[in-house]
Amino acid sequence: MFGDLPPDILGEILHRLPVKSLVKCTIVCKAWNSFITDQTFIFDHLNQTIQASSGNGWLFLQLYRETTDAPTRYEEFYSLYSHNQQIDHFSVKKFPLSGLLQSYDHSYVVGTCDGLVCITDSQIRNIATLLIWNPSIRKYMIIFEPILTSGTGNGQHEEYQPLYGFGFDSKNKDYKVIRLLVALFDEENVPQVEVLSLASRSWRSIPFRASPFLLPDVFWNIPQVFLNGVVHWVVSRRCDDHILYFILTFDVVEETFGELTLPQLLRESTTELTILEGGDSLCVLHTFYVEDDRFSSIWVMKEYGVVGSWNEVYRWDSPLFVGISTVLALCADGKVLVLLYSGDVVLLDPVTR
Repeated sequence: MFGDLPPDILGEILHRLPVKSLVKCTIVCKAWNSFITDQTFIFDHLNQTIQASSGNGWLFLQLYRETTDAPTRYEEFYSLYSHNQQIDHFSVKKFPLSGLLQSYDHSYVVGTCDGLVCITDSQIRNIATLLIWNPSIRKYMIIFEPILTSGTGNGQHEEYQPLYGFGFDSKNKDYKVIRLLVALFDEENVPQVEVLSLASRSWRSIPFRASPFLLPDVFWNIPQVFLNGVVHWVVSRRCDDHILYFILTFDVVEETFGELTLPQLLRESTTELTILEGGDSLCVLHTFYVEDDRFSSIWVMKEYGVVGSWNEVYRWDSPLFVGISTVLALCADGKVLVLLYSGDVVLLDPVTR
């Protein structure tokens, strides 16, 4: 099968190769292609790579758009930011994405998982394009969503806003896209739920319902975080005369919904909350105002699922860090990944500033 090398020895060698080299090895012969593309080998290689790099670095993807000669057209690309904490090295690679999505104005990253990126060009309409992309080998899969129609009794159709999640089903070794279809113009409603299996490339409705929640003002791009086999979104609901925030969860294996409670200060916030990537922890960015000053703080759930384990780890005001648009992620080494108003993505050490 593998020439002069015993299969177990060659297998050990292949497990240690980077993905780009493995892709090249698939064209050596049919036996090598069959071995490398086997699902067992793929997941073993992935797990080994994750364990080898655990705590030593991270990747982050950021969308950029540049106008072309035509005023109404954009050139769209993504920058992949890589940080190696062992040698404190920060690098950026650009990947063009123009022409793959139907709409640039509302495209955004749904989420990332094991090096795969889920991107959509969803708008307030009944159909959009989903792109599952592997930037390390520059391969992608385009999935067109089914059209949702719902009669209202008067010959018209309701408008739906999709809310997305992306994660890995460790039991079935399958990546899944979750889509909550929320009817617009209803202040609070129970969404319909559909799940896409990447293995079968097909959508199916599931009977489990999420709790009713409110759509925020900017509702076409609600961030999500996949952690511990669960997708998380920060949403809100009306309770008497108050709006209360909570974390809506979706277990990718069991395909069931749940909730996580935020600390009282965040739960009763009257301003902006954003869920963040934070390595092995769940993080929330709280942006608020005191008189004319804008403040930001990062809260971390130290022990997953435990309400009392939320701690505020950083807080700063706008004059202290002028030019910061928003926080993108909290790194394992304590640094914060921030987006500047200029469009640049930078690493910030809140301690040394």
